[in-house]
Amino acid sequence: MSFIPRFQYSHAMARDLGLIEAARAVIDVLPLPPDQELRLRQAARQRATRNSTRIEGNTLNSEEVGRAVMAVGKRQTEMQQEVRNYWRALEWIEEQLEGNRQLSEEFIRELHAIILVRGMGRRGTRSDYRVEECPVVDSATRRIDYAPPIPKDVPGLMRELMAWWRGADAAALPGPVRAGLLAHRFVSIHPFSDGNGRTARALATTELWRSGYDMRGFLSLEEHYTADLGAYYDNLQMGLPVNYYEGRHDPDHSQWLGYFLATMAQASEALRRQAIALYEPERQPAPPWEKLRRVQQQLLTRLLMRGIEQGEAAMSFSPMDMVEWYGVSATTAREWLAQWREEAFVAPVNSQAQRIRAYMLSEYWMGLLKNVLVNASISASRLAL
Repeated sequence: MSFIPRFQYSHAMARDLGLIEAARAVIDVLPLPPDQELRLRQAARQRATRNSTRIEGNTLNSEEVGRAVMAVGKRQTEMQQEVRNYWRALEWIEEQLEGNRQLSEEFIRELHAIILVRGMGRRGTRSDYRVEECPVVDSATRRIDYAPPIPKDVPGLMRELMAWWRGADAAALPGPVRAGLLAHRFVSIHPFSDGNGRTARALATTELWRSGYDMRGFLSLEEHYTADLGAYYDNLQMGLPVNYYEGRHDPDHSQWLGYFLATMAQASEALRRQAIALYEPERQPAPPWEKLRRVQQQLLTRLLMRGIEQGEAAMSFSPMDMVEWYGVSATTAREWLAQWREEAFVAPVNSQAQRIRAYMLSEYWMGLLKNVLVNASISASRLAL
C-alpha cells in the first residue's frame, strides 16, 4: 500500500493560504534593522522551544528556557534537558537544510535522537523505532486516548510516509498543506516510544522551512497551539476512534488541515504586523487637527488654500464666508463661531469692535498653518530650481 492523504479544500482554507502568502510576501522582503532581525529570530526560537515542550508538560518559563539553553557543562533537570534538546533540534534542522540534506527515515531518526537525548553520557546518533505497544494515556483519567499501530507495522508505514513526502504528489501541494499532512501522519504512526509530538512539530517546521515558509526564522506556531491546548488536541484527534486500525489508518484530514492552516495564518499575520511596526520610521504624534471636528478640519484646509494663493494676510474669514462654504444659515455660522471662540480655535480680528465682522484662527492654530505655509514655500522653491 501507499500513503495517499485525503482532504477537501474549504473556503476558509483557501482564505488562510492567501493570508499566509500575503504575510510571507511582506516579511520576506521588508528591510529590518539587523539588531531587530536577530532579536526576532532569537525570540521566535525561544517561544517555539518553550511551547513545544510545554505541550508535553514542561513548565519552564521563558527566562528558565534561556538559562537552560545557555548552560554549559552543568547537570540539568529533565525539563531543562528537554528544552535544550529542542533548541538544538531546530538548529540541526537549519544545518541539514542548508546542506541540502535529503529527506529520509534516517533524517527523522537522527532528529528524534536529538530531541529525546537524556543525560550527559554517550549519545546515539539515531533512534530506533519502537518494539512495544505504546498507547497514549490521559494523565488525569488514565484512559487510553489513542492506540497506535502495532510495532511490526511501523517500519512499513514510515517507508510509505517517506515515499509520499519525497514524491510528486506531495511536491504539488502548497508547502503549508504538505507540512500539516506530514506532521499529522507522523504522529498517527507514533514510531517512537516517546517524543513523537515534539518530533511531529519539528517535522512540520522542517517542511515549512524547506518550502520557503521560514518567514526569516521569525515564525513560531507552537505558542498558538498552547494558547488553546484543548483545540489543538481535539483537531489532532478529529473525533476518530481510539484504535488506529478503526479509522485513523485512512482518515479525512480536512479538519486537522483547516486548524493547521488557520493557526499558521494567525501567526503569520501577527508577524507581518510586527515586522511593519519595526520598520516604520520613528513615529510622530498624531497631527493635532485630528482631534478637531470635521468641519473645523475643513476650515483649516480652506484657510491654508487662501494663504498659499494670497498670502498670510488673507487667512481671515467672515461669518458670511462660512455661510457660503458650508451651506448653513447665518445663525448657525454665528453659533459655530461662538463655540469655537470658547474652545480657543478662533478669535475676532478686532475684539474691540461692537459687531464682529471678521475672524482668524487662534494663535496656536495660526502658528501651525504658518509652519505649513513655510514648508510649502520651501518645497515650491526646490521644485523651481
